[in-house]
Amino acid sequence: MQKNLILPLLLCSLCACVDLPPGTVPGAGNAVAPVQSPFKGLDPGYKTEETAHFKVDAYTSEDASLYAQECEQDYTRIMQDLGLYSFVPAEPYNVVMYRDAAEYHSKTGQPDWSGGATYGNALLLYESPTLTPIMAHEMTHLIFNDFMGLSQASQLRWLNEGAAVYEETRADPSDAAQYQARVNTTVAPNPIPFSQMVNLAPQDESQQNVDRWYAQVGSVVGFMIRQGGSFNFSVFLTKLRSGESVDTAISETYGTMWHKLSDVENAWKLEIQS
Repeated sequence: MQKNLILPLLLCSLCACVDLPPGTVPGAGNAVAPVQSPFKGLDPGYKTEETAHFKVDAYTSEDASLYAQECEQDYTRIMQDLGLYSFVPAEPYNVVMYRDAAEYHSKTGQPDWSGGATYGNALLLYESPTLTPIMAHEMTHLIFNDFMGLSQASQLRWLNEGAAVYEETRADPSDAAQYQARVNTTVAPNPIPFSQMVNLAPQDESQQNVDRWYAQVGSVVGFMIRQGGSFNFSVFLTKLRSGESVDTAISETYGTMWHKLSDVENAWKLEIQS
């Protein structure tokens, strides 16, 4: 990924991940009366590839098959990393692959800098040089939102975005290198206190702080997964989903390592500043 595309990619996850009620996207449940879809689909003649977890629409059979395979690869890695081995989505996720940026922006109404978006259980993308990390980032939001429920996912913004950034770096080595450089140069010398990190609203901050916040939450989630293991991370998420506080979930999950979020903070700072 080119350096001048990093900020737009980060900002994409700020404003492009929109959660709407069921019935607003293709394949969503009918728990509420359908409303007008917030995006337009592909032009007539598109092809569809269905897999165990996805229904991918693209303009050629080859592309539909290729992107379906990539989606399944990302899905497998994300579920393994987050420890969600036994979680089964209620229905396949919809993936709409637009021809290019012009069609994507025209049919989704997303701003020029947006590289991808999630609506309900749909993932909206277009072919671009940064597709691989964007796909992983946005897919993580789909899975996180589905597993946690929209209410918990929105309240745990730092964890939701942190997991998405971590999976973005797992999908693209060059992306990982640039995030690590940002951690080294902007986060390690001056970490955002966790008491602020968990409540920060990046869209209201300067661009520099947006970059730093995203790099930090991705680093923190990666640290928790590496140090505590994927299984424990899934237990942590499950306890949060049930309504437990972050400190209680940490204590009950990682009691031999950490007892509260400040313990995670201290251990993480030792790693990034060593």
